[in-house]
Amino acid sequence: MAPFPEEVDVFTAPHWRMKQLVGLYCDKLSKTNFSNNNDFRALLQSLYATFKEFKMHEQIENEYIIGLLQQRSRTIYNVHSDNKLSEMLSLFEKGLKNVKNECEQLNYAKQLKERLEAFTRDFLPHMKEEEEVFQPMLMEYFTYEELKDIKKKVIAQHCSQKDAAELLRGLSLWNQAEERQKFFKYSVDEKSDKEADVSEQSTGITHLPPEVMLSIFSYLNPQELCRCSQVSTKWSQLAKTGSLWKHLYPVHWARGDWYSGPATELDTEPDDEWVKNRKDESRAFQEWDEDADIDESEESAEESIAISIAQMEKRLLHGLIHNVLPYVGTSVKTLVLAYSSAVSSKMVRQILELCPNLEHLDLTQTDISDSAFDRVLTLGGGLPYLEHLNLSGCLTVTGAGLQDLVSACPSLNDEYFYYCDNINGPHADTASGCQNLQCGFRACCRSGE
Repeated sequence: MAPFPEEVDVFTAPHWRMKQLVGLYCDKLSKTNFSNNNDFRALLQSLYATFKEFKMHEQIENEYIIGLLQQRSRTIYNVHSDNKLSEMLSLFEKGLKNVKNECEQLNYAKQLKERLEAFTRDFLPHMKEEEEVFQPMLMEYFTYEELKDIKKKVIAQHCSQKDAAELLRGLSLWNQAEERQKFFKYSVDEKSDKEADVSEQSTGITHLPPEVMLSIFSYLNPQELCRCSQVSTKWSQLAKTGSLWKHLYPVHWARGDWYSGPATELDTEPDDEWVKNRKDESRAFQEWDEDADIDESEESAEESIAISIAQMEKRLLHGLIHNVLPYVGTSVKTLVLAYSSAVSSKMVRQILELCPNLEHLDLTQTDISDSAFDRVLTLGGGLPYLEHLNLSGCLTVTGAGLQDLVSACPSLNDEYFYYCDNINGPHADTASGCQNLQCGFRACCRSGE
């Protein structure tokens, strides 16, 4: 098979790295003295780091590359499971924790070599299959420019993961202490590794199966999940499971309401005072943001609080975009940004690019324009699963922009489609404009409220 042009060859560069890692661990395996405890532990630590990178590579391929291909072709493909990678990681962990003497090391070495040989025999042909099967399919379903953009994102995701050296020791990028402070504004007591080990032995909670821990984590709110992610590498990885981040409510979270369930169970009709406070915050923040030379001493206490809340919301949104959604975005089903004081078209554009499987999107009374949907439209994938869209009061969205967006949302249900009545668009007969809105909080943008 003739090689594909390098700038649109999505698989070859990452696979070169994976093959390089295979060669490195085979070389180390052949040179390790399993009778020497230091050599034994050094090998397992190196293998653990290598297979974590393998797992990250598989996640990028399965969730991003194959995910895009499935959306475009509307076909489900059998992708390579990372179960074997998880089993290998578990094997390395057991060796580091449970093997105590030379005899056990030598017995473990035999099992390790057999498992690594079996994994390598499967892993290398798997990469060849992806290059020969999925790359031609990508060439068929995507344009040259789209593939160039996809490759850039794939390489960027691999590089960002590799640069996070602390990943194997504890927290991923969005869980680093500095980012957590910006994101959720909480603090925790620091514990030494020794204290953490003692805690694990005394409680035994770390020995619970991952599925049990995930079940427990499903009862936690976003703030609590980020706190748990500080406990250990394993918990950090579990906290990034997509099923825990299906429903996002950044506006509520920035104000201490940590609800994260389905939108159907949320009180979607805030009272008049709540709406007024959000509008006051937005107005104060915009005035503050536009005038960098403002004398803060002249601000009223109410204005100062409103600006602080809006700033917090802006930091939280940036935290989500840069540190959370790159890992869990494909699992997000609900995004509610109604009455946001800080969201911009650029932020919405970034979020939608990272969350292609949204089903519920609420941008009521936000200051966004058509440009918020540029990337969704230019990439061609649209929002194929979006059923509920609320653009009520989005005064700068145009009729042309609305028409383009609707055409990219084939699952959109007219019953749950709301837009600003100032738009001179083609959907007056089928969509719910301001004159048809039954919920009082969806104030018409022309009313001056």
